[in-house]
Amino acid sequence: MDLGFIHCSVILEQEILRDGAILVQNGVISWVGPTSELPIQPKKTKDLGGFFISPGYIDLHVHGGGGVDSTIAEPEQIKVICRTHESFGTTSLCLALVSSPVEVTTKALAAISHLATIGTGGARLIGAYLEGPFINPARCGAHSTKNILEPDLELMSRFTHAAGGWLRIVSLAPELPGSDNLIDWLVKSGFVVAIGHTSATCEQTLGAIKRGCKLATHLFNGMKPFHHRDPNAAGAVLASGEITAELILDETHLHPIAARLAFNALGNDRVVLVTDATSVVGSPDGRGSLGQKSIVFDKGAAYLENGVLAGSALTMADAVKNAIDLCKLDIPTAVRCASLNPASVLSLDDRLGSISAGKYADLLVLDPSDLRVLESYVNGERVFRSPY
Repeated sequence: MDLGFIHCSVILEQEILRDGAILVQNGVISWVGPTSELPIQPKKTKDLGGFFISPGYIDLHVHGGGGVDSTIAEPEQIKVICRTHESFGTTSLCLALVSSPVEVTTKALAAISHLATIGTGGARLIGAYLEGPFINPARCGAHSTKNILEPDLELMSRFTHAAGGWLRIVSLAPELPGSDNLIDWLVKSGFVVAIGHTSATCEQTLGAIKRGCKLATHLFNGMKPFHHRDPNAAGAVLASGEITAELILDETHLHPIAARLAFNALGNDRVVLVTDATSVVGSPDGRGSLGQKSIVFDKGAAYLENGVLAGSALTMADAVKNAIDLCKLDIPTAVRCASLNPASVLSLDDRLGSISAGKYADLLVLDPSDLRVLESYVNGERVFRSPY
């Protein structure tokens, strides 16, 4: 279907094009420019009257939504997660899995693979994110310690086979025995290797980065705290010029000053906004699960029943707004951290992450007053429309 958006404020990678226009053909952006220079009249035209149009947000780290947890979800339930996050601007997502029994993890990877292959009918499921089991039990957070294992190449191969080519990111603690061999194998095999849930020293972390780790799982969270005489993993990430860091940009997980420190140290191109969202997002009763544990929404965050912080209740729409309000980023930069930067981590930036000719027409219509998501499009097809 041919579609045109006219008289809109187009959020580009570095600037906002006022009174801009976008042409879409067969689900792909074919032209972007001023409305006054529109080269053709498409079959269907939407006059946005100055509203913002943004690239769809890409969330690399999602555990659930709509009361459904990714670790125990069947393909049809995974669609509920996708539908939930579409309403908050997420047009592509990776589903993250907490440390679970091996059989549970392999089944979840197979379900994600199946739905990623056939499509969700909405938001793109671009793969799986294995957040456990190769993490440090001392930094387990909401992960169950009984399911945490030391790095194991044979088990990793089993997980890879179950995922059928859709496993994108593997997070691990580089200080664990066997981690070097696993990192080497994962990097050689083309996976994104992340450093997370770790008590690694600064030196161990820098060594892992040198081996090819390119992502830090929710920087500061699940890590031994930074100290000026013992900078640990967080300090190594901030000092490195080679790694990108996830930030959970709510005020429960991260103080705004810590977030601003990360932006200042890493630069705007090496920060990725993620939600770490759990099943309580969009849950009808504010309750859900994380792996095999019950969680509840309370005071804007997600918690285990014993009060331990368990993922988040954040949405990508709020993450972008927080980047602007709390970290003082301009709109194009905040949007880039939620779109082009995550696309680059997965080497998908040739087709996703920004509004330019040749990329998929994954687009958002945003209210300019508060950046609220009014409409979400995937491949030029509307998958969400706000009732307001």
